[in-house]
Amino acid sequence: MRNMACYEPFGDLARFDTSKYGWRRFLSIVAAIAALVVIVFALTACNSSSSDGSLTSTSLPGAPTNFTVINTPETTLSETLTWSPPTTGEAPTSYEVYRSLTPGAFLPENHLISVPVIAGHTVYTFVDNAGLVSTPTYWAVSAKNAGGETAAAEKSDTPKGSSTGGGGGDTGFGNNFSAALIFADDVGITGLPIAASSVWSTIPASAVASATSTGLRPLATEVIPTTTTALPYLDPTTAYDLNGTIYYKQATASTWQGQWEKGAASGVQDVTAKWGDNLISQSLKSTSVIRVEMVLSKAIDPLVTPMTTYPMVSLYGTQTTEVTGTTGVPVTTATSAFVFAANAHLTIWKDGEAPLVDQTLWEGDGPGFLAGEVNVSGNFTYGFVWNLKNVTVTYPKTGLWHIKFSLDPTSPAGTPNNTNITAAPNSISFTGSEATIDINVQ
Repeated sequence: MRNMACYEPFGDLARFDTSKYGWRRFLSIVAAIAALVVIVFALTACNSSSSDGSLTSTSLPGAPTNFTVINTPETTLSETLTWSPPTTGEAPTSYEVYRSLTPGAFLPENHLISVPVIAGHTVYTFVDNAGLVSTPTYWAVSAKNAGGETAAAEKSDTPKGSSTGGGGGDTGFGNNFSAALIFADDVGITGLPIAASSVWSTIPASAVASATSTGLRPLATEVIPTTTTALPYLDPTTAYDLNGTIYYKQATASTWQGQWEKGAASGVQDVTAKWGDNLISQSLKSTSVIRVEMVLSKAIDPLVTPMTTYPMVSLYGTQTTEVTGTTGVPVTTATSAFVFAANAHLTIWKDGEAPLVDQTLWEGDGPGFLAGEVNVSGNFTYGFVWNLKNVTVTYPKTGLWHIKFSLDPTSPAGTPNNTNITAAPNSISFTGSEATIDINVQ
């Protein structure tokens, strides 16, 4: 419980008789005035002004009730916090979540997130899946209003599993796609043909399952209310108050989906190919785990082809622990769209040596396999985790390496190539079907 103690006025203070103390009389008057100043400050701290200018007392809320922390089922490095509103004190205006690796989480420096009060809500759930490690971790949840905060008894648990990276999320909740996307070959990122419409709100409940063939959230395996045929689905328990604006966190039960289109019928997709900046800006070593990313995109005119997107902002964390979210309010001002080509092919080789990596899509799942991915910012990228540290080769790992992204004539899904590279700003060379970058490993 954090608040300044409140004092009643010392009614007898003004009646102190100092006349019999002679020379001390003046000092006593000064002390009395100082005491009155302290009283005024105490009263100011413990009251707030009502609309008519009078002072009204603000009481602390009681502590949240039924506070629990458990490892999120079937996920890695994720904890689920639940609690109910307090049963005593004045009503809270928010709930504050604190987290620490040592006991005593209820400290300002351990503040993690503010959860807004929802009228009529009897059970609150917060999934903490950003930057956790497999070590005893401590959480506290407080109820807060203008009078201060009151915390429930601290709880602890040890997150299970190992970190998988990808923006601080876990394997329980995928990232929501937030931008505009064109499937060049009418094939989704999991290799399934796309049969449904691109406008989610027009999909009847009976066809929702087929819409998941895009590979974007919501997936067929995800539990979303069966009556929800329109996106976004914004779970109030994932709300995050940032500077007075409510955002809904990425990689939680909340689900939204930027607009996508099937592109095969509209002809060849002319795209710009761009490598991830980390291949250029970071110092790459023979002991590095190197993230290889390629983005294909094309310009669109929002006045001619308005596509619905969801603006994303960074809420907290950095790099692999960053958590982002959206207000859930879509816009149609996108000036570019990502393009997914099922014919993608990645080749990596040391100068003068045979290819070390030579992969198409869907050869495997997880790190070490080329895949179409939605990142923490809700954008689309081709991603590959190149664990050079654990590679066994007969030649030195240091030196010049070549990385090539190409488009095969036929994809693993059996579709002909429908994508043409017209620009590659950070490649050393490119043609209509490939783009190459060179890197130096130290």
